[in-house]
Amino acid sequence: YVLGGYLGKQDPVSVWTIRVLVPKGAPAVKPAFAPGRDAWLSVLPAGTPPSRLWLKEVARILLESNARRMSKEWEDGLLDFLSMIDATGPKFMLGHPPPSAERTRGWARVHYFATNPEYGSRFRVLLNNLQQGAGEQVAFRNSVGQAKDVLEKEIDRYFAAGQFAPVSTSGRAVSERDFSMRPVETARVTASLADSSGNPRLSPAGTLEGAEGLGLAAAAQQRKQEALEWLKQAVAAGSKSPRVHLEYGRLVQDVEAKRNAYVEAGKRNPRWAEPYIALAGLEATPERQAFYLKTAAALDPRNSALWQRLGRAQFEAKEFAEASKSWFAAELAAATDAERALAGQARRQFEEERQEREAAERKRIADERQRELDRLKEEALNSIRTAEARANRDHTPPDPGRKVEAWWDDKQPSQRISGRLVQVDCLGTMARIHIQSAEGKPAALLIRDSAQIVILGGGQASFGCGPQKPPRSVTLEFKPRPDSKLATAGDVVLVEFR
Repeated sequence: YVLGGYLGKQDPVSVWTIRVLVPKGAPAVKPAFAPGRDAWLSVLPAGTPPSRLWLKEVARILLESNARRMSKEWEDGLLDFLSMIDATGPKFMLGHPPPSAERTRGWARVHYFATNPEYGSRFRVLLNNLQQGAGEQVAFRNSVGQAKDVLEKEIDRYFAAGQFAPVSTSGRAVSERDFSMRPVETARVTASLADSSGNPRLSPAGTLEGAEGLGLAAAAQQRKQEALEWLKQAVAAGSKSPRVHLEYGRLVQDVEAKRNAYVEAGKRNPRWAEPYIALAGLEATPERQAFYLKTAAALDPRNSALWQRLGRAQFEAKEFAEASKSWFAAELAAATDAERALAGQARRQFEEERQEREAAERKRIADERQRELDRLKEEALNSIRTAEARANRDHTPPDPGRKVEAWWDDKQPSQRISGRLVQVDCLGTMARIHIQSAEGKPAALLIRDSAQIVILGGGQASFGCGPQKPPRSVTLEFKPRPDSKLATAGDVVLVEFR
């Protein structure tokens, strides 16, 4: 509850369930947690209160499952501070100092901020800034509004004075829905005892739990064939253990069986990154590898090596912007200053390679576009050359002495009249032509659009409005379309002056 308040997360949870075994009359054991088939396991003898080191380990598990990386001094100080919580009913005390020999400056700095009423509400903002990768100078300014150097001197005086008073505060109310008592299944008891003791044979032979324990123990000892046989039995019997499915997938040879096992492991514990890392290992393309590694990195954001692997996959998949983000996250997730320096060096090298690769990619795209354009041009020219060659092959040259007649394609037959052009009446965009035939009969024809008629003949192949002086010999070809309004007998389509 307190850690969630500092991290800004309500109900922070562990990637794995934390299961505590309380046997009667058991001797004292070390405050350690062992990974079981589906939980973190610890043994506390009945009647023994949790020790400071035990509480610190619980705080560490929760911190690693819910917080992004901060510097080691900050994280160790926060864990030491949380390990001294003392609860009595709904009240608890924060800030009891550890033994003098175990007090560190990192612990004193957390104590200074967490118990000081002036900074208590802003302590969460400070931790959030540190988790987002802000430098301490920026983090101090953004959260408490003072320079880091000023506050660090104050913390030095605070640590030297050695006056660390705890503060009392209220916790969240607990109801029966939060904690209830029920009998524990015998199979779970024996499985948990087997995992915590390291003796898988505590589970009865021939049971699902027995096959799980023996298979995981054999896998840990690299007895692969034996492990595969036990784990195969456990999977066939319906094992719910994520670790059983993951280890079975690592040992089985069939690729599809591997994939199914990894997917099942992810379903059994959706907060676990390992199944997605394993699925990425089955993929052949960097795009598919990056797809699974991105999910894994989101589940395990403190894993610098995982972020770097994701960055390399995204780089090969040409997802340059995403790769840059992953390399930055890898630098922030480094556990020590030395690791952070190496990650920073790798990130800078990546950025140089990214610029070169992006430039090469832009050139490749431009070259491909130019090649495609050249190909289309060449295809068009080849098509034209082919058409010309076909036309030249199939065409018979005309007789040079033969007269070329005007060609006209019209379903309505035309009529011809020859005579003298005596007058032209201009009617806007149209013209009415008066002609006197060779027989002496007058005729009037209409030119509706001068751009749509053909004019042939020597001399001046045009005419003006009004009487034609002198009248010119002409042959007209026309369509018989009488127009009573304009008093014309048809529409001219061809004029040939003689």
